[in-house]
Amino acid sequence: MMTKHWTRWLGGVVAAATLVLSAGAAQAAGGWTASPATGVSGPISSSSDTDAWALGTSGFAHWNGSTWQQIAAPNGIGRVNAFATRGPADAWAVGRVSATGYRISNPQISHWNGSEWSISTSPAISGRRAGLNSAAAVGASDAWAVGSDGRFALVEHWDGTSWNRITVPAPATDDFFSSTLGAVSARSASDIWAVGTWGHLSSAPDSLYALHYDGTSWSVVPMAQTGSLSNSNAPVANGVVAIAANDVWMVGNQGNFGTPLTLTEHWDGSKWAIVPSPFDHGSNSSNSISSGALAAVTARGSNDVWAGGNSFTFTDGDPAGVYSALLIHWDGTRWTQAPAPTTGTNNSIQGLATTPGAHIIWATNAGSPNLLTHP
Repeated sequence: MMTKHWTRWLGGVVAAATLVLSAGAAQAAGGWTASPATGVSGPISSSSDTDAWALGTSGFAHWNGSTWQQIAAPNGIGRVNAFATRGPADAWAVGRVSATGYRISNPQISHWNGSEWSISTSPAISGRRAGLNSAAAVGASDAWAVGSDGRFALVEHWDGTSWNRITVPAPATDDFFSSTLGAVSARSASDIWAVGTWGHLSSAPDSLYALHYDGTSWSVVPMAQTGSLSNSNAPVANGVVAIAANDVWMVGNQGNFGTPLTLTEHWDGSKWAIVPSPFDHGSNSSNSISSGALAAVTARGSNDVWAGGNSFTFTDGDPAGVYSALLIHWDGTRWTQAPAPTTGTNNSIQGLATTPGAHIIWATNAGSPNLLTHP
């Protein structure tokens, strides 16, 4: 399976260097443009048409409105899972760094002050695969990061002075073993959503759940469940975008270890509901398998939402299969697949970001080209 394939280990110092002189390219069917940019990958976040961050060749990549530049990552940086960008002098990168012990790691947070990245002091947490998966910045003294402490959901908050762990309610009181949060989206300081999964003490498969912050406290909001029969096809929440108080989307997949199927859920102000999407059901024949998974979501409005990930096709005689970039669009009525201007057999959309004002959408790709744009 090829979801969230974009994370990578970064190390050392990288000198700033111009990466690409132009973001333009030929227009592709469906509105997406293949960019000639190289060395731009993974999670992506944008605060304006002249400010965006992504992973770089061996550090970070920054868009200044005309060029993509390679920017040094701080010494000791680990795996970066997400960026949250507020402006040219205020951006956050969150993820995890290895610690002593088998698969033991610590959450890690880094900050950009306009001239350099530095690792920020954050709560000392260590656990199996402990780390942060997503971040959202509301203001200079108000940012959030979510993930796992190794067993339970982890929520951290920046108050302008320090990062602190925030206690959040457990998703259940009975049959509860573990929980994790995969994504967070902030519409305002008093309307923030986080989504994830929780595990059972019994043999039941993982369940989806959401947390909502109203400006004062976090509360659990039940989500629709997929009806998974085992943990081999349990759901995974990879992305969330809050558009309005009654309009929030979660995207991910069902089938973390088996054949994945795309998964989208919508909050209408009163409940979460699963919405049909391309590749959300098995499409197998005697000699082929087709599947899909979603890694990210962004929106320009209620009737203009994009989600991205990959589809996978396996046929007899081609044991490696083909990974294709998957871009789907919500027009207010249904999800439809849009053509992606990619080449090769190993493509996957890793990150999506919409600039404020909705002038451009960025999409990073694991294959070729590295970067796509949509006007």
